[in-house]
Amino acid sequence: MDKYICLDIGGTAIKYGLADSRGRLFNKDRLPNCIAKDGVDAFLDQVMGLIGSYQKYFKVQGAAISMAGMINPQTGEVIHAAPHFPGLTGVNLVQLVSRRLQLPCWVENDVNAAALGEYWLGNGRGAKSLFCITIGTGIGGAFVWDGRLWPGHCFTAGEVGQAKLGSRISWEEGASVTALIRKAARLKGVEPETLNGKLLCEMVRHGDKPLHRLLRETVHQWATGIAAICYLLNPQRVILGGGIMAQEDLLEPMLRDSLKKELLPVVLEETTVAFAGLGNDAGLIGALYNFLAREKKKS
Repeated sequence: MDKYICLDIGGTAIKYGLADSRGRLFNKDRLPNCIAKDGVDAFLDQVMGLIGSYQKYFKVQGAAISMAGMINPQTGEVIHAAPHFPGLTGVNLVQLVSRRLQLPCWVENDVNAAALGEYWLGNGRGAKSLFCITIGTGIGGAFVWDGRLWPGHCFTAGEVGQAKLGSRISWEEGASVTALIRKAARLKGVEPETLNGKLLCEMVRHGDKPLHRLLRETVHQWATGIAAICYLLNPQRVILGGGIMAQEDLLEPMLRDSLKKELLPVVLEETTVAFAGLGNDAGLIGALYNFLAREKKKS
């Protein structure tokens, strides 16, 4: 059975595991990302050591990597590092893995990978076109058409979080989970570190009316952005990811009501809006899909 090491590299943690060519994951785990504390060199040693440790015990056919930031998918170079990856701009993980470990490697942006994962094995299966949005620390997006990402002219297509959407601030500055928590903390007179999306939703469920209004306002901001995407690209399916989307039972009715106000009936009826089905595995599975597709094209 073919085996691939899959990594989903976030600012605080690196998720990893082995997978077969059908996308079945095993030996999954995670470890803290050391880049913020120890710097780029230590981070690169960490990644190389992690992949190398699997090579000692398994015959690994390749390394499939998902990570935040703007990535040149053709070369693997980080063309613009995310804020929580200081000093990583210009680094090429594909070259490093290939040279140091003698292993084929492909790297893709984390939201792009999540979109591919949902298209392959998640709630995007069977869709001719889909737009995946992840809402968390920021807001990211990716457009998949017929199984392929639309990267854009300089590999920044889908960066919807940077759009102003008629406001003086960007969509992610106003409607990310980070923004939601900041507003909720101010409302409750507490430090933002004491709150998270799950806790906030639990407080809403227990009858906190001010937080309920704030959450509704935020969900409506999501709907405004989704509507703009639908009018611009007209995807068959929109997939929503990010940790807070685990609260689907609370969020879905709010989102449905807001979309009715933002989309013409003909668009609303023809667009499926679904919550991500792969959870925290989407980036790992999408990184593998990207690896297999690029290796197939290369051969």
